[in-house]
Amino acid sequence: MSALAERNVVARWDDAHRYSPAPRHRRRLIAHALRDLRPVEVLDAGCGQPFLLADLRARLGVRCYGCDVSDAVIEDPAWTGVADELRVVDLERDTWPDGRKFDAVVCSEVLEHVSDWRAALRNVVAMARRYVLVTVPGGKRRPMDAIVGHHRHFAPEEIAAALREDGCEPLWARRWGWPMHSLYRWGISRAGADRMYDAFGTERYGRAQIALSNALYGAFFVNDLFHRGDQVMVLGAAGSSLSWQHRNPVWQGKT
Repeated sequence: MSALAERNVVARWDDAHRYSPAPRHRRRLIAHALRDLRPVEVLDAGCGQPFLLADLRARLGVRCYGCDVSDAVIEDPAWTGVADELRVVDLERDTWPDGRKFDAVVCSEVLEHVSDWRAALRNVVAMARRYVLVTVPGGKRRPMDAIVGHHRHFAPEEIAAALREDGCEPLWARRWGWPMHSLYRWGISRAGADRMYDAFGTERYGRAQIALSNALYGAFFVNDLFHRGDQVMVLGAAGSSLSWQHRNPVWQGKT
């Protein structure tokens, strides 16, 4: 594995992303957010695993592209039939070769992992023809967050302001995750972050792990009743896609 691959802390994860409730709900919310935008193609910037693009292809029928800092991610055969094209791209330094742009660029749970998140976001915006959708963790940075490589957490206003500085007008921002995701994170901290990482941050889940993950996934639908929590989503319109109905961002939930 290359030095770049070693910088991706989720390069060896599999079932943790497939079954864990937070990633599954995040994928659902991303697909819902993109549906009304009707993108023809979507780039997953910092793709890590194939599950998001697989969901978007299945739900929206879009052409799917991915880039990641890790060559191990890009070379994973699990991407077969999911992505139309994959590239190794270090978001802190580069964009897709030849200035290629995409209808919509999703940057999901990436910025918290990079040292220069502003440079990374600037490059994400540069690859978008119409829309940029960013998801990041907010709230308190807990022990598990440090274990999985979070350098920092964000507020919606912080991401929105950065998008605007990069020429991408924020359309809306929302928080999600309360109460179930908040309780879930609290429970992980109480049980011990190292212990829970050893039990659930593994490549393959057993039946008990899958059953528990599925039960938690069902419970997480309670979060849809509220616009609160420590998970952040921000949608922005890039460049010429900004039209009159996009001029006033809608801020949802407590910020």
